[in-house]
Amino acid sequence: MKGRVTLVGAGPGRDLITIRGLERIKHADVIVYDDLIDERILSEAPKECEKIYVGKRYGKHSSKQEEINKLLIEKCRAGKEVVRLKGGDSFVFGRGGEEALALMEEGLNWDYIPGVSSAIAVPGNMGIPVTHRGVARSFTVITGHTMDDSDEDYEALAKLKGTLVFLMGLNSISKITGKLMANGMDKDLPASILCKGFSPGESRIDGTLGTIADKAKEAQTPAILVIGHVAGMQLFRENTDPLSGTSVTVCGTNSFVHKVGSVLKREGASVFEIETIRIRETTADIPEDPGMFDWLVFTSSNGIRAFFDEMKRRAYDFRRLGTVKMACIGTGTAETLSGYGFYADFIPKKYTAKELGRGLSEAVSQGEKLLILRAENGSEELNEELDRAGIQYTDEKIYESIPVSGSSDEKRTLVDTDYIVFGSAAGVRSFFENRSVAPDTKVICIGKITEAEALKHTKVYKTAKTHTAYGILEILKEERE
Repeated sequence: MKGRVTLVGAGPGRDLITIRGLERIKHADVIVYDDLIDERILSEAPKECEKIYVGKRYGKHSSKQEEINKLLIEKCRAGKEVVRLKGGDSFVFGRGGEEALALMEEGLNWDYIPGVSSAIAVPGNMGIPVTHRGVARSFTVITGHTMDDSDEDYEALAKLKGTLVFLMGLNSISKITGKLMANGMDKDLPASILCKGFSPGESRIDGTLGTIADKAKEAQTPAILVIGHVAGMQLFRENTDPLSGTSVTVCGTNSFVHKVGSVLKREGASVFEIETIRIRETTADIPEDPGMFDWLVFTSSNGIRAFFDEMKRRAYDFRRLGTVKMACIGTGTAETLSGYGFYADFIPKKYTAKELGRGLSEAVSQGEKLLILRAENGSEELNEELDRAGIQYTDEKIYESIPVSGSSDEKRTLVDTDYIVFGSAAGVRSFFENRSVAPDTKVICIGKITEAEALKHTKVYKTAKTHTAYGILEILKEERE
């Protein structure tokens, strides 16, 4: 087998990876990655993909470059499709060139997919264009520290008329600004520190070349230093979307966070998605012909997807379901069902297992048989109501929820967005295994069962009346009114 290593730039976060880069991730056998802002990128990889963390977090030392090179060579020689994933762009202080050279020396196959560089994207997102007609005709990107701690040519930098962008320079800001002024750069030239770009806590600190070092005490890493007349510009966008300025973290399965995130993003919210649960299908015991039942009962969108995926694998003739009635626990589940060309015949007024059972007890005719298709450890309240009414049913567990934990070498990650949304009790448990919620972050849950689990770990602000993405949206819109 012939392997390949692709250097992929993930961008500085918030869905800024390129389409081409994302496609390569979706077909990767191995991902070797650094610190990422958008955790959902990794969840786009195949389930069997090996993910290897080599970055630096919370004071822990990063892997040595020689070790990373050796790892890439080893995986490539084994015939693997390897993605080397970095924030920003691999060739902008990402040491991607060293990795490419190491692969070339071994005669191995490699590729490069560009990424959006924070040197341009972060200033632009905070209202600073790195070039502007009549103000700055060029920009220079400089690292704030080097391998051998050697000095830049500050005499040459001080003579440049364009914009200076320093990456990773917060700890050296006094030295940088001092040497630029010592070499003749105007102390009154505008300067800005841009902190935590494309994250919930992003901030901009403005000053001048002479004052910005003192103001750096307020700054947080990662930070970018911009020096030049463009730093005096503030191209802030007026946003009239209902949720503009609201940051939300959504936790759950990949499909859940994507669905809820898409709805909230359309209304202007800044959404950060964390996959805390992965679905493993256990569909082997679905009856050969579900069309022999009078009703199919679904308690989640995950169950619908698992059922139809399995029946497609079996090349099942869906015309056999022509006379079968369908029941869904809520409108969100019914919406997923409609995507497969089927429509719910029954939805309870309250989206709970108990109300589903009560409603079916009245809707099902004498002698009709039900096939329940749902998760492992599903609520027994549905069964209890059906047993009480003497209804015949087969209860099949067709998927289970697998917790998705963070890297074993990472400390507890603090989520400090305005809100955090949980879609299931299992997702809550998985989240709090290695993460925590900031005191000011408001917790929103879908359903009482999710709420009960969340209360074991933190305070719950509200629980959605409607157990859908639009139920979450309703809460957030009410907050802004």
